[in-house]
Amino acid sequence: MKAHLVGGGLASLAAAASLIRDGGLLGSNITVYEAQEGLGGGMGMSGGPESGYVLPTGRVFESEYRCALELFSQVPSASDPHRSIRDEIVEFSERYGYFDVTHVMDRQGQAVSSPHYGLSRQDRLDLLKLALTPESRLDLRRIDEFFSPEFFETEFWFLWAPLMGCLPQHSAIEMRRFLYRFLHLLPDLSTMTQIYRTRFNQYEAITKPVVDWLGRQGVRFLTNALVTDVEFTPERDRLTANALHYRKECRTTVVDVAPEDIVLVTNGSQVADFSIGSMTAPAPLRLIGDSWRLWQRLAHARPGLGSPEIFFGKSHLQDTAWLTFTVTTSDPLFFELTTELTGSEPGRGGLMTFKDSGWIITLALFHQPEFVGQPDDVMVWWGYGIRPYEEGDFVKKPMVEATGAEILEETVRHLKFDRHVERIVDGSTCIPSLLPYAGSVWMTRGHEDRPDVVPDGATNFGFIGQFAEVAHETVFTMEYSVRTAREAVATLLKLEDRPPPVYQGHHDPQALYQALRSLAWNGAEPRVANRPRG
Repeated sequence: MKAHLVGGGLASLAAAASLIRDGGLLGSNITVYEAQEGLGGGMGMSGGPESGYVLPTGRVFESEYRCALELFSQVPSASDPHRSIRDEIVEFSERYGYFDVTHVMDRQGQAVSSPHYGLSRQDRLDLLKLALTPESRLDLRRIDEFFSPEFFETEFWFLWAPLMGCLPQHSAIEMRRFLYRFLHLLPDLSTMTQIYRTRFNQYEAITKPVVDWLGRQGVRFLTNALVTDVEFTPERDRLTANALHYRKECRTTVVDVAPEDIVLVTNGSQVADFSIGSMTAPAPLRLIGDSWRLWQRLAHARPGLGSPEIFFGKSHLQDTAWLTFTVTTSDPLFFELTTELTGSEPGRGGLMTFKDSGWIITLALFHQPEFVGQPDDVMVWWGYGIRPYEEGDFVKKPMVEATGAEILEETVRHLKFDRHVERIVDGSTCIPSLLPYAGSVWMTRGHEDRPDVVPDGATNFGFIGQFAEVAHETVFTMEYSVRTAREAVATLLKLEDRPPPVYQGHHDPQALYQALRSLAWNGAEPRVANRPRG
């Protein structure tokens, strides 16, 4: 038996590991096809101290990522072959974990801290109403259908939205799933103390060690190889792949697939068509569509394989685009000023969101070093905007049209470091990254718009990654990618060992109690309390 895994992101890496561990496949019988030069998908990185580091994305990670932690327990860490990735993450988080003192800031540069996260009695009733609405009744419904406009100005929303990646016009289905899936995080939403962190960026701490381990097992990685088609046998009620087409160096190759082989397709990517700008140029918009064109071809040819147009396309950009930026500097001033302002120990501050920013800027100061081999005198921090088509407050243009220098200036002015703008900008390299489809997983959808991990009638074929359907689990997470892989392998190989159940906070009495307590009604309307700067 051979396995063909389309896409070089975490889902395919997890599928390869599961095929070896659970399915007993030899690594040499597994091929991963990746259209780009590098592996890692949404957890990639590039650049360096001279040109500026580039981290397109980051992922939240916590203790109930059951499938992900299972995988990371299997793989040695990059720093110590006698410890697993999981052990390194847990140990590092215990020593240098988040304790965010200032998470949301207002237009005056003051921290926002409110009883019950600023939620009124009606807001909490509306949250309860959404949570109690069956998912089957939420097809194509938006989050803002359930809440008043005031809800989207609360501290809760500005804690929740940048962390989870959602906007008011996004899917109520996903919002409901996130409420159940992350209920246990609610009491510590502002401090982020339950969020794990990695010793280095997630590519070097997670992706690279997994790739290296799989390579030692003999797994074949075929990069710069774009899979353009999967052929199936001509049966109406069965879905059996019998050939795979890929293009490499302008040459198309057809690979025969036997009935006992497995084909798993990552059908879409949140980092599809991402581009990089510079200090003097914005990140260009380049819509190519290769990462989801295969899914489109399959869905149009066979019923029941989802609706890629729901998630991808130029008309969706206002709802799906993110713009992230990575800042590299040898001048400690920005770190010093931000630490003094927020009261958070350097590197432990988690996320900080400017609630009144047109772009909704969020930033994070990393624990240094963030990269393997990063020079001692170099510091790196990161940020993103989830409304990049809106106009900036100081730089009067949409974020997607702003250079790295302009994005950095906008951020510094929101922090009220106006007299230090020139020094900070001149002493830094800010690299913007445009991700046209980062928020695509949140698009309003129906229950058939994402295909099942193993579609009806499939005998040797499945979908993995963020656009395959797993009941109850939440997208935009490492856990989702790994769980789809585990589900696909276990189902197609008919394994008795199934993935652990998805964590559901309302089934955890302690988590439910603590969440309700943090949101409980105390008899008075919550009032915003501003913490003085410095």
